Amino acid sequence: MSRVKTYQHYQDEAVQYNVDWSVRVGKLSTSVSSVVWSVESGSAAVSGEALAANVASALVTTSSIDCSLIKVKATFADGQIDVHFFSTRVDEPTCITTNSSNRY
Repeated sequence: MSRVKTYQHYQDEAVQYNVDWSVRVGKLSTSVSSVVWSVESGSAAVSGEALAANVASALVTTSSIDCSLIKVKATFADGQIDVHFFSTRVDEPTCITTNSSNRY
């Protein structure tokens, strides 16, 4: 079983993601016909989906502190389907001061 890669985000951040199937479809002598991006869990949003030269791209925006699971489903010209997952974990930085004499 493969591990789902997790990316760190900050709240209200928008990050461009790419999924590249070039090597896989090259070995299979096919191409990517279509790609569907979806948020399987969490509060992230996906927009600006594009597909060019077997590389899918989209903008993932996070709006609240949580973890989101993103699914990217590609259909190849020969009918095969490949699914890619990744997650985004949204945290906010904190500044903890234990000594009031700490000045910036």
